[in-house]
Amino acid sequence: MIFAHPTCASDVFTPKVERLYLPAEEVVPAVPVEIEVKTKYTWNIGTKSWKWKLFERVMRVRQHNQALDYEGHFIFDARYETDKNIAHILENVCTNVLLAKQHLSEYLNRPVEINVVLKENVSELARDLFDTLGIPTLCTNFEVYGDIVDVIHNPHYRLYGVEAELFNLEFKNYERDTPDRVFIARRGSRQLINNDEVIKFLAQKGFTTYYFEDLTASEKWSIARNAKVAVAVHGAGTGNFIFNRSGLAPQAEKESGLRIIELFSPSFTIHTYRQFSAILNGRWCGVRGQITPEVLRYLDFDSTPRDTLKSPIRDPFKVDLSTLQMALDYLEVDVVEPPKEKLVYSVHSGV
Repeated sequence: MIFAHPTCASDVFTPKVERLYLPAEEVVPAVPVEIEVKTKYTWNIGTKSWKWKLFERVMRVRQHNQALDYEGHFIFDARYETDKNIAHILENVCTNVLLAKQHLSEYLNRPVEINVVLKENVSELARDLFDTLGIPTLCTNFEVYGDIVDVIHNPHYRLYGVEAELFNLEFKNYERDTPDRVFIARRGSRQLINNDEVIKFLAQKGFTTYYFEDLTASEKWSIARNAKVAVAVHGAGTGNFIFNRSGLAPQAEKESGLRIIELFSPSFTIHTYRQFSAILNGRWCGVRGQITPEVLRYLDFDSTPRDTLKSPIRDPFKVDLSTLQMALDYLEVDVVEPPKEKLVYSVHSGV
């Protein structure tokens, strides 16, 4: 279900909330995966973009003789992937590395480590992420020679079927004492115009607000692991909830896991995390912000390719509180009674 901002498209005289019913079932196909290991230089892996191809060509010419020799070590080259988007790193790099590590360890009948190659000037976010997961990294712009691991599957599909199992792991500095109800707000692009209003509204219902961009990987994952209900502005931060374990106990009942409400920009509504919540045995609901004339023209009357880094996709948007309340009711989020005020008695002596 998605609850959309009140509009007169529903009633010409009175703006009303639109209810968008999504199919009750959505089948994600099985994704065949091949794990290939070859002793070679890293440049021999498939490239992703013209920028990376140009970078590769320059490095080949200038630095081939300075290749790093890691023969005998498993290597996964992640330099083609962005190092500033935590969801992309978790989904496109860590999933592949953890899956390959699991199967290589079983195949060789011994624990193995896979070294992830990152750019020399890699972001602190990526450094912190791999360090917290305990995945060894090698930061260089040179070629690397070693046992190169490649995880081959249809790039149009995520490896949903294995992600919950792969990320059911221990990580450094895990904090057990974090709130059951969290609101993941957002700064910068796609932030809420009425952010303060939403924070106040949710605080009255027992939600604690966090900005994941301010936190370390272990802090984010601790919050994500322990949460029972999450309201999140759609973005990379939502990907951290792959660590959630509220519905993955062996005897967990159906839909006993994380209940998550995604707040969508009207220009960027996608259902990635609807599927994502299903693998966590959870429940999902969307809330779509107010559509503006610019957004409507862009979505339905503009044929230019979509660009998530440009307007109107990156623009702030407004969420109606009544739609947020409907989403909470839909997911059966109980009202939390505020703490009662304590009576304070003063004792005076004398006349």
